[in-house]
Amino acid sequence: MSWIKRISTLILIVIMSCFIGVVTVELALRILKSNDPLAHTSEANILRNFHHAYDISQISGNGTPSVDYVRNQYGLRDTCRSPADIEILTIGGSTTDQRYVPLNSTYQNIIEERIKMSSDAFGCVSNAGVDGHSTWGHLYSFKNWFPLIPGLKPKIVLLYVGVNDADFLRTSPNIGFDTVRTNGIKGFIKRFEIVKGLLPIYRLLSQKFDNTSASYVKHLPKQYTDDDYTVNVINEQTKLLSNQNALAFRSRMENLLSEIQSLGAVPLCVTQPHRFVKEIDGEVRGLESVLGEGYSGIDYDYSILKLNEVIFDLCGSSTIDLYSHEFSNSHFYDEVHTTASGSEEIGRVIADFIIENYK
Repeated sequence: MSWIKRISTLILIVIMSCFIGVVTVELALRILKSNDPLAHTSEANILRNFHHAYDISQISGNGTPSVDYVRNQYGLRDTCRSPADIEILTIGGSTTDQRYVPLNSTYQNIIEERIKMSSDAFGCVSNAGVDGHSTWGHLYSFKNWFPLIPGLKPKIVLLYVGVNDADFLRTSPNIGFDTVRTNGIKGFIKRFEIVKGLLPIYRLLSQKFDNTSASYVKHLPKQYTDDDYTVNVINEQTKLLSNQNALAFRSRMENLLSEIQSLGAVPLCVTQPHRFVKEIDGEVRGLESVLGEGYSGIDYDYSILKLNEVIFDLCGSSTIDLYSHEFSNSHFYDEVHTTASGSEEIGRVIADFIIENYK
């Protein structure tokens, strides 16, 4: 029995040592972050003081091996000298974040360069896009992130929204962004600083390997042929679910526009393009299982069109319709995320609109 006792004692010592180590690291992290007012934003996947080289060798198509992706101390991706210089703040999810697009090819940089060619007094454009954010996340940003950025007073807030909100199977009018992340066991676990530090790694891995999530959140490069578009009928539940989703989306958009007005800025709304459907021989066909089993690109397209109706209604003439813009296959590396050339095309369209209507 002595050997069993020795092994049990050793296991107990290892467990206690790990526990003490974890507690020590957790306390140290909390002490370090106690004077950081922006520390809590990590719960919303907002990366600060972040620098990583992402491999884009399978995406770029031009031999570019990696993207030097940097978020500054405020969680913004830009080249601005200070937040006070930001004249245009862009908000959206991964299609705004563009983490696999070099900084000089992001649509924010293209907008800034083109406006500066026509206006010497222009400041800069900043990227506040966060991978995975929908309008729930954007409302969180206005309440819990932007007010803590010193000197932030943009003249224009660009809303590049719709792609993540269109998934009516994972959105609910009764569950808010804060509720999802702060209540229950998951919410309790996410309060620990160690967990917050590991979340970016977890989210990156889950996007790549989680086969149950919607296809457009994975950043998996794929070029499509006509043979991939096989569905030509809409799911019988889609119209009801899309209409309910659009109604809840309208409420969140109204709140966002109110937040922008409170910031002293004017909104610029942009509808988003996607490749989940394609017109073939005069018939619109969709990719299979875009939102999940039984819900194809046809269903996704119907949903995002309902959201676009809301955007046009609320934003009016301050809307840029990129959904209807003609893009080429080379502008995308998957169904919604743009290559460098795609982001540059978006930047040119938006910049020209701003120059014509605001400058």
